[in-house]
Amino acid sequence: MHELPLVFFTVLGQTSVGLLLLSYLSQRLKLISVQQLAYANLAALILMGLGFLVGMFHLGQLLRSVNMIFGAGRSPMSNEILINGLFVGLLVVTLFFSFIKKNSTLANGFNLLTLVAGVLFVFAITRVYQIETIATWNTQHTSLQMWLTMFVAGGAVAMAMGSRKIGAIVCLVAICVSVVSKPFYLGFLYETAAQLASEQTIFWAIQLFCLGLGVMAATLALVRQEKITRFLVSAALLIIVGELAGRIAFYNLWAIPM
Repeated sequence: MHELPLVFFTVLGQTSVGLLLLSYLSQRLKLISVQQLAYANLAALILMGLGFLVGMFHLGQLLRSVNMIFGAGRSPMSNEILINGLFVGLLVVTLFFSFIKKNSTLANGFNLLTLVAGVLFVFAITRVYQIETIATWNTQHTSLQMWLTMFVAGGAVAMAMGSRKIGAIVCLVAICVSVVSKPFYLGFLYETAAQLASEQTIFWAIQLFCLGLGVMAATLALVRQEKITRFLVSAALLIIVGELAGRIAFYNLWAIPM
């Protein structure tokens, strides 16, 4: 539980990228309007901003964040911070051309660049936690969790923001992958650190419950034509809670063998 700032930073950051990607695809397929895309981008910035602000508490002293940049290129964490800054900066520029100095061509161009930076940001996060000395993290399931959060939580928020079809389909597929892969992940963890793994049961139970709600929300979003925005917003919030619970379990598995 001592890594809560990183829990919020990674989960909200990945959710932000997922929302951005799925909303952009929805708009390109004419499933949502340009204005809806702009508001989805704004929501993505708010999510990323919240995650970044909470994540700063992990540093202890805010000035340390400047020192982290000097490790760019050789330090995965420095790369993560640098790419995150690029992602946020491009997103702000996209919003500038969407709301303030409206220019659809520039807004679309910067939106695409923001997407590339966002995907690179999620990839950079996965590199931070592929650590050979931490046995419980040294598995492909570590990276898989990070990508799945992007599509599970990002898909849920995209549904709530108007991208019902693509958001629902992607969310459903990601939830299925998450559920199917979980037994293999748990099997690895119980072989590697049974005591640590058993202590995380409550967090995985919360995550599984919220994923179940995600299946219900995504299904309703696909089969019902009437507006269920409030329900989808509530479901998205609960799904984010579930991903936060799963991420807490992940950080609680930190252990260096003696």
